[in-house]
This record gives sequence, structure tokens and C-alpha cells, in this order.
Amino acid sequence: MKRSYFCVGLIVWFASLVIAFSYGRSKMSSTTSVYDTARPKHAKALDHLNDLNDPETALEGDSAAMTEAVETLSAFFEGAEMTLSEAINQVDRLSADEARNFLVEAFALPSADPRRSRLINNLLEQLAKSHPQEAYDLTRSIGSLRDAERAKVAILEVWANRDPVAALAWSKTALADEPRHLYSSQMRALFRGYAEMNPQAALTAAQALPVGSKEEIRMRTQLMGEVIETQVREGQIQQATLAIEWIDDPDVRQSMNLELVDEWARFDPTGAATYVESLSEEATTRIKISLVDEWAESDPAAAAAWLSGLDAEDPAVARAASDLIREWTRYDLTASAEWLNSLPASPELDRAVANYTFRAAQEDPANAMSWAESVSNDRMRNRLMESVAGSWKSEDPAAFEQYLESAELTAEQKEQLLNAENRGYGGGRSPFGRR
Repeated sequence: MKRSYFCVGLIVWFASLVIAFSYGRSKMSSTTSVYDTARPKHAKALDHLNDLNDPETALEGDSAAMTEAVETLSAFFEGAEMTLSEAINQVDRLSADEARNFLVEAFALPSADPRRSRLINNLLEQLAKSHPQEAYDLTRSIGSLRDAERAKVAILEVWANRDPVAALAWSKTALADEPRHLYSSQMRALFRGYAEMNPQAALTAAQALPVGSKEEIRMRTQLMGEVIETQVREGQIQQATLAIEWIDDPDVRQSMNLELVDEWARFDPTGAATYVESLSEEATTRIKISLVDEWAESDPAAAAAWLSGLDAEDPAVARAASDLIREWTRYDLTASAEWLNSLPASPELDRAVANYTFRAAQEDPANAMSWAESVSNDRMRNRLMESVAGSWKSEDPAAFEQYLESAELTAEQKEQLLNAENRGYGGGRSPFGRR
């Protein structure tokens, strides 16, 4: 009985995939985005994609160019003086037969040759444009499991970019026995390639996936997230936000917003912050933390200013402060300390204080010790103080002894600090890193 339900589910999903592909393709042809207009290079990319879909253009190309490519790669394998990049630049001009011939040569290279993996990967990608299953099967000859997996991911992305319906239909049986991690990475590659060509159809297809178990729900969410991330990387932010608005399930919508903000904030944190503010109550703590984490890597002061503008009771403030301080102290100990000191003291800030303390221990151990003493959690406070003491007494024993004499500590506490070892966390190597 279960098997019949499963088969029916596959048939329904595949039918929805075909419908989604047709619908998404028609939507793409009738919709123009301001982001696409602002990025003419994507129009050129789409023209190139259309050229690739023409078998004569894709497989044979200009005969003179193909002859040049064959001559260049032949010279490379014969040991002529040229770089790997020069040879690889010719790969996309090869026909399927030429790609096969040069794959034989590439597989014959010694495994220790650092050029082998990259060259094989590029040749397999070229073959995948016309014969994806053959290219996928050839990955068994690579030898290295890591390199083989990378090649499979590249091949599947190419295949789904050119013929997503066939690629996803193939995946239902061909990937069924893959280990969970490998299955996940290859399915993400398929949907990434699909999204590059037709994001609307890719998102619809992902939403239509069966969700009978927690693992299937998790996989569907991952694949939908892959589509959203691809749209953002391609500059199709407006389309991505509109697509998310149409998602009915609030949990899925929340996950997609998290993926959107995380990717968007990498290159435009200000724009991502404006979007987060527009979400109002749907802007969860995780989304705010993700925004600040990415923002802190490029402009920690601006990220701190935005975080300070939130309600003081917002749990995102203290939780995001930890990673923000870890990044900010790499560049400016003074400004980061002033900002941290401006926040209302709370046990939730202990992790942020710990990150600051570890970073400051090498440059200003006296100040670092003061921060360590302010931690509310007893165990963390003792650990921090011992860590600072260990590095302080090895760098400046006289100053450390002076501190012990004046510190309001018990004899037992002073003894612990005196015997503390340098654990090597100085210079910012905090154990309280990114979550």
C-alpha cells in the first residue's frame, strides 16, 4: 500500500514539475525586473544560454575556433609550455567527441599532478552540455572521492540549467541510494542550475516535492533556499522577495527570509536591513542575527549602530553582539569596547564580553581582566580570568604581580590566577566563536 502511495506521489510531483517549468518559462518571458534592467550582463548571459541550447552552436561551434581549441589542448598534453588556464579557456569550444578524447588524456595524467582534477572537471562540464548522463558516469574514473563529488555537482548544475525536467526525472532513481550528505549536495546543484535558468519554475518545483517525513521537509526547505540564494546572487532580489510573499506556510516563509537576508547582507547589508525592518513581526531573532553577522564582516560599526536601534529588550541585541564583537575587535578594540559598554548590563552579554576579553588579552591585559571580572556567570568568569592571567604573567609578570596585590580577591582566587597557564587563546582566538 505504501509503495502505491509513493508511486502516485512521484507521478504527481513529476507532473507538477512539468507544469511549473512551463509556467515559469512563460512568466520569465513576460516579466522584466528593474534589477535585470540595471544589469545588462545578464541579458548577454541569457543570449549565450539560448545559443547553447542550439545543438549546432553548443556542440560544434565555429569550426575555426574548435580547430584552435583542439590544437591548443593537444599542445598542452604534448608538454608544450603553456599554463593550465590557457588550455582550460579552450575547453568550451570543444565538440562532445573532442571532449571525450581529451578526457582520455586527462585521466591518464598522474594523480599527483595538481592540474588533473581541474582539467577533468572542465572537460566533464563541457561533455555534460550534450551528454550529461555519460559525463556523470565518467566521474567513477576520477579516483579521488572528493574530486568526483565536485565533478558530479558541476555536471548536475549544467544539466539542470539546460534541461531541468530531464535532470530531475533522472535524479529520482539515480540518486535514490546516495548517502544523505551526497544526495543533498547533488540535489542542491540540480536546483541551483534550474534556478539560474528559470527561478520561478525551480521554486514551484521545490515546493511541490513530497514532504511525508521530517527529512523530506528539511530537503524541500534546503532546495527552496538554494533557489532563493541563486536569485539573490543573480541580482533578482525583487523577484525573490515577491516569491517569498506567496509562500503560505509561515515556517517555510521564515526559512526563506533567513536565506534571503543571509545572502543579501553579504554585498548590500543596508538594503537587507531595510528589508528586515519591513518584515515587522516576521523579522525573527535568527534573521536579525544573520543580518548582523554578515554585516559585521564588512562594517561592524554600522552593524552595531543598527543593532543599537532595536528595542533594548529584543533578544537579538545580546545574541548578535557576540559575533559582532568578535569581528569588530579585529580592527578596533577601543570603539568596540565603547559600544559594548553602552549596552545595558545583562547575563546575556557574557558571551560578547568573553569574546572581547580574549581579543584584548594580548594588547591590554589589565583592561581585559576588568572585563573578565564583569562577567556574571561564575564558571565563565573564572575561566576568563585564568586565561587572561596566564597570558598576562608570561608577557608582563611585574604588572601581573602588581594587579594581584591590589585586587580584591580571596587568597584562593589569587592562588588560582597565580597558577594559571597560558592556554593560547590570546590574540582573539576565543573559544566563543561563531555559532
